[in-house]
Amino acid sequence: MEKKEIRTIAEKNRYVKNIIDEASRLDSFLLLGHKDPDTDCIAALAAFALLLRKLEKNAVIYLPTPVMEQFNYLLAICKYNGISVIYGRDPVPNDIEALVILDTPKPEMIARNAAIDKFLADPEIRKIEIDHHLGGDAVYTGDPGYCLVSEASSACELIGYLCFKFSRQKERFPDTDFFSRNIALAVLTGIVGDSNMGKYLKSPKERWYYSIFSQAFDKLLVEKTGKNTNNMASMEAIFDTIRRFSVREKNCFDRIIKQQQKSESISYVVLGQKESAELFDLYGGELLVNVSKAVADTLAEDIKKLGLIAYYDDKSRSNFVQFRLRRSAKFTTLDLRTVLNPLGITNGGGHPGAIGFRVAKEDVPDIHAFTDGIVGKIEGMIPVKA
Repeated sequence: MEKKEIRTIAEKNRYVKNIIDEASRLDSFLLLGHKDPDTDCIAALAAFALLLRKLEKNAVIYLPTPVMEQFNYLLAICKYNGISVIYGRDPVPNDIEALVILDTPKPEMIARNAAIDKFLADPEIRKIEIDHHLGGDAVYTGDPGYCLVSEASSACELIGYLCFKFSRQKERFPDTDFFSRNIALAVLTGIVGDSNMGKYLKSPKERWYYSIFSQAFDKLLVEKTGKNTNNMASMEAIFDTIRRFSVREKNCFDRIIKQQQKSESISYVVLGQKESAELFDLYGGELLVNVSKAVADTLAEDIKKLGLIAYYDDKSRSNFVQFRLRRSAKFTTLDLRTVLNPLGITNGGGHPGAIGFRVAKEDVPDIHAFTDGIVGKIEGMIPVKA
């Protein structure tokens, strides 16, 4: 079923109550994100796992591959707090009672292995979903009544909202601190990373909630970080950390950005099949996917409107050509999700300021000509005064 905004506060409260009840009742949870997890996804996995540990529950995080080194601090916090992290084909515990699907637009995008497929297909396993992707081709994975899917700057913002709801139940959780430094750090990582410190937000509602939650958790982090330590103590410090390139990432970025092209409003890079394969071989899938997002950001800021990157996915991963479209911080006229239908795209989605979409390789006989066509169509959608 297509994901839609929760209609009323009363309905949202019911879903939150259901999630809190299951988090209290069940003991063993497996946390899942999407393939090629980004900042918000990794941070949401960590934040919700830490929240479960506050309830003394068993939490296991599944990742398809090791994460980029910038995010190792989140996994280190998880391991220190008794949260297991498993990868790829690692064995999955047999006693899982619930799956928590985070920051994932639709079931096909869930990072999984054969054991997880069985859990997803088992009606006896509770499926809880927390996500902020609306529109495009986003559909529910979680059980009805257990999906906190709502407009927000990030999935982590919704977890921050859950922290407030947990904390208000003093009689049920009298001695539990749902605003620990580690939870604040994880939530802030997702909030500032996914929205580029709020720059990608378009609607007044998103900007208002971003302001409320980022300021609240930034204050918590500052208050709970010891002085004269090297620990991150503000959302600015977090943002600097997650945006820092490794040497390999910088080399990959430099190779890609050299192929920049420009139309009137769009700065873009197109990587042919041979170029894409060489980059995957040299740098690996996760690094290339993360760098491609940074490339799209840079292209958008360079032209002050839109940045686009197109490349062939690795043949071992899928048979798609991947596209990532980003909006500059100052260009808020166009909600990028609205370009998908006019382009005839049925496999894609994202946020007002950033979307990704995929086209089958057989439908792209010439990636350069195909991308030029997309660029021309998007140019025609940009308001004249923009």
